[in-house]
Amino acid sequence: MSERAFITGILGQDGSYLNEALLGGGVETMGSDRTSVLDGRSGAYQRPFDICNPQQVRAWIADWKPTQIYHLAAIHGSSEAPTEDSADLFVQSLKVHAIGLANLLEGIRAEAPEARLVFAASSRVFGMPVESPQDENTSMIPISPYGISKAAGIGICTHYRSQYGIHASSAILYNHESPRRSVGYVTQKIVRAGVAIKRRQQNRLVLGNLGARVDWAHVIDHMRALRLIIDASSPGNFVVASGELNSVRDFGTQVFDCLGLDFDAYVDEDRTLIRSIEPEAELVGNSEKLKRMTGWEPKFSLKELVQDMVDAELARSSLDS
Repeated sequence: MSERAFITGILGQDGSYLNEALLGGGVETMGSDRTSVLDGRSGAYQRPFDICNPQQVRAWIADWKPTQIYHLAAIHGSSEAPTEDSADLFVQSLKVHAIGLANLLEGIRAEAPEARLVFAASSRVFGMPVESPQDENTSMIPISPYGISKAAGIGICTHYRSQYGIHASSAILYNHESPRRSVGYVTQKIVRAGVAIKRRQQNRLVLGNLGARVDWAHVIDHMRALRLIIDASSPGNFVVASGELNSVRDFGTQVFDCLGLDFDAYVDEDRTLIRSIEPEAELVGNSEKLKRMTGWEPKFSLKELVQDMVDAELARSSLDS
């Protein structure tokens, strides 16, 4: 039987890169947005789909019989985005990261028990980590609705793995960027501002915390890891990370260097821009288990990631002008 992959969140940054990689590898793909199933190659609408509707999810799995499922759909935001109502954020996050995941796993159990699933979890499950770097044995003490709901998803995968023998893994993803990252994130905000300043369309850039340090990687490396995880002989939890910390200033300096600009001459810091309900924590991952079991290694350096994002923004903004 040929491989068939179903990707929730197929239109997002991660889903679009994963879809392209799978299609390039000869895998037939379908995916979902918030309301529909879409053909992975053509983007054509297939049928209504609500991941929180267990009957719809089970019927879809029964009809299409995927061999792989990647649960990438997520509710998240930037640290500089307006603070959301916590109760509503809990509800929305748990619906997608926990209830929707349980529906997918129950559909696999009932209709496609040989199918494999990878859940895109997050480094935010570690909250304020008790050790650094973090690995699969680090205590999970999440402190935000996003992190708590992602930790719940990891627990749900563990339950279906241990109780029903489902090949369900959780990929604990650290920050991963690309030219398709939305403008609300600091990396894309820096890239777009840098290009605009270079073209004299913007004078200055104000950021919330230049000293914040992040484990950044290219989304291409992370999506390659998901494919290796789903093919692994033994399912489980896997940390996916570059293993390196770089500050917002480091990232910005590399962006401005690519453009022949002096970062410090154009950028100001304003801590009042930070509106996240989650305290700042330095999260850096140890991916030795993933490397040992699958042979995965990140291929993009931070400099190469930055160059990719800058080149894409230069091309995009040229088309818009």
